[in-house]
Amino acid sequence: MSPSYQYVESRGKNAEFMDGVFERMVEARREVWFGSDASGLIRSTGIGWSFFTDEQRARWKEAPARVAREDLSPAIDLFAPRCLGALALTLAKLPTDRDKLAGALEKQRRLSVYRIGELMGEALVPATLRQSLYEVAAALPGAEVLGSARDELGRTGPGIARVERGLRRELIFDAASGELLARRLVMADPAADYARPGAVVGWTSYLSRRLVDALPEGVPRVPGPPCSPPGVGRGTVIEPGFSLSTGYFTDLDPHLEAWHGNGVITDAQYRALKRNH
Repeated sequence: MSPSYQYVESRGKNAEFMDGVFERMVEARREVWFGSDASGLIRSTGIGWSFFTDEQRARWKEAPARVAREDLSPAIDLFAPRCLGALALTLAKLPTDRDKLAGALEKQRRLSVYRIGELMGEALVPATLRQSLYEVAAALPGAEVLGSARDELGRTGPGIARVERGLRRELIFDAASGELLARRLVMADPAADYARPGAVVGWTSYLSRRLVDALPEGVPRVPGPPCSPPGVGRGTVIEPGFSLSTGYFTDLDPHLEAWHGNGVITDAQYRALKRNH
């Protein structure tokens, strides 16, 4: 039986670092297909980039592999079964009672605005759990409940904000459904060396969440081997912009043969990998 997929589309702009040094703000469209068998696909399409200072812009011009990293073409990462989708399993095990939920999140070290935003972002969260997650976030020490907040795309809704690890972390919700509309990071640390306090240093706006029957047309077949244990495996770069995430292995050759035979990679990709392996 073929898997069904939870599809989540978002647009965001986030800081990119190299060896702990800020390089640039990168804006992209992101699409994720989470399969019911924990297979799936992540597709990212670049939109552009920006800087906070002229010094950062000048430093970027000297960055390693800069030209290749400025390519805005779509990049895909295709996941074997059991290699993607741990979040859905986590959500399914969470209680909906607010106090029990807070206790469960504390045990999992997820009792923060940041972690709650992670849980609600790329997921189809049931309505009762959405409400409880909102209430838990609003009750955190130091949390500020915002009557109305606006995301970077101009959409408004109730929000929650809290300073965590030097950043003001904001969650913005749809007033009607309670779904998470957006996440935003605002610099709050005066000692930060790449952006001033008050600067927006990251944001994600969620555009669509729905169930779909299949991966998009034109995407290769899901590869093997599956991850075992779930979520533990390795990545293989087939070519720039195309990677496979599978279960762990040490000998690439038999998997190249399988991927080629099953239509996961093309003849040209197979020959290039055999030549360079």
